[in-house]
Amino acid sequence: MKYGRMLSVLLLLVFLLPLESCVVTRPQRPGPDFVWVERYTTPAGVVVYGHWKYVGPPQRHRVWVPGHYNRHGRWVSGHWKYR
Repeated sequence: MKYGRMLSVLLLLVFLLPLESCVVTRPQRPGPDFVWVERYTTPAGVVVYGHWKYVGPPQRHRVWVPGHYNRHGRWVSGHWKYR
């Protein structure tokens, strides 16, 4: 009986854990002056993942760098850059 219960729990975990990776959430909003840009594909076929875009007033001594791909092809999340 104990072996059957353990087997059923193991099978349940095997089938349910892959479903957890299907949930897609957006990262926390960096501030009130940001809007979410949905994922899109450029005419060249490059997929740009969803990211936050700054739409507020200019900030003194810093600029918002939107999410982008770096030269190695890795996604860099949006961040503030100090001038």
